[in-house]
Amino acid sequence: MPLTLFHLPAVMPEPHHWLALIALGVICTGIAYALYFRLLARIGPTKSMAVTFLVPAFAIVWGVLFLAETVTLTMLVGCAVILLGTALATQILAGTP
Repeated sequence: MPLTLFHLPAVMPEPHHWLALIALGVICTGIAYALYFRLLARIGPTKSMAVTFLVPAFAIVWGVLFLAETVTLTMLVGCAVILLGTALATQILAGTP
């Protein structure tokens, strides 16, 4: 934030840009945190952290759907490793009932 004072834009953003920024920050982030904290209270921290493991897999899905990106074998293998790690971390594949 302090470095932005040295790189101010030539023209100030319009009010609707500021409103979009506030909406993203308050509404989207606020709702996401409220849902995450509710999930944290309901299922605990270990299973809640699995949400962050799934970000790369969803990034691939959104890239394919919205940006017409191609899926490579490396991406699929990476997603498989992530899903396996998530299953182990959440004890889905731990072998204990």
